Amino acid sequence: MQPNQIPQVQIPPQNMQIPAANQPNQPQLYQVIQTESPNCCEKLSKSITGSTNIPLVVFTILMTSFLIAIFYYIFFGNFIYGYFVKASFFDLIFALLVWSRMAIKIETNTSTVKYGYLFIVNLLMLSLFTLSFPLQRIWNFVLFETILIALNNRQKKIKFFFCRISGTLVIVFSVIYHIIFNWLNILSIIITIIYATSYNKYLSQKLNISNEKAERLENSCIVNYLKNKFQTFITLEEALNKEKKQQPLVQNINNSVNMSFIPANMYPNYYSGIVPNPQQQQIPQAQGVINPPIVDINQAN
Repeated sequence: MQPNQIPQVQIPPQNMQIPAANQPNQPQLYQVIQTESPNCCEKLSKSITGSTNIPLVVFTILMTSFLIAIFYYIFFGNFIYGYFVKASFFDLIFALLVWSRMAIKIETNTSTVKYGYLFIVNLLMLSLFTLSFPLQRIWNFVLFETILIALNNRQKKIKFFFCRISGTLVIVFSVIYHIIFNWLNILSIIITIIYATSYNKYLSQKLNISNEKAERLENSCIVNYLKNKFQTFITLEEALNKEKKQQPLVQNINNSVNMSFIPANMYPNYYSGIVPNPQQQQIPQAQGVINPPIVDINQAN
């Protein structure tokens, strides 16, 4: 080594990570999410309808139609060349591909209690007018509600099987469909059409129930058990919250002819006025203070 020569010391880069001698290997952590396995009803709904997220009353009506079709297949398979089997099968197809798509939206917007109540009332009325057992009139209720939806949305677009047509055409094609496959029940079809028209004009408000009555039924013993048991139970609170979020959208749909039907105009939610609306906050007014008038800027020019 030459004199006066300073030896060079190599300095390692600062960003170089030097593994510790005694540092243990850190295991890679995974977040485990436990999902709830579907119950028997959800599995049955998935196999028949293709979806498990169907509200409780609509699911019950579809499953009842399915069981009726199985019953006719077992006991009346050879009667009049299987008329009841064919009729119940095509009634189930209509309920799946036409009615259920609209009924799901209606139950979601009105709550399970109110929709179930109106289903029972209208089913009993149809059974009374046709002098038959209520389970035999499930398909009549499906036809009744389809006509009722179309009457309230004549110019709106409604999905009929695999196409979208106006509400007026839905009435025509639904009646023709049921006359073809239920030709032995033409009288009950005529009664269903008359009842749907009368209900739309005179009975829609009289047979409807207020939100106070729906809340009382919802808090009853059996219904409260169903509410806690099934996730597809639509509570009145959920329906009201969804209706509140959809109000601007409904106003836009009202002004558009090419939009889809409005489920909120079928069985509207309302408070009778006897019991105060719990969602409306009562603000005390001080004496001598005059509140300024409320101006709706959405209606201002």
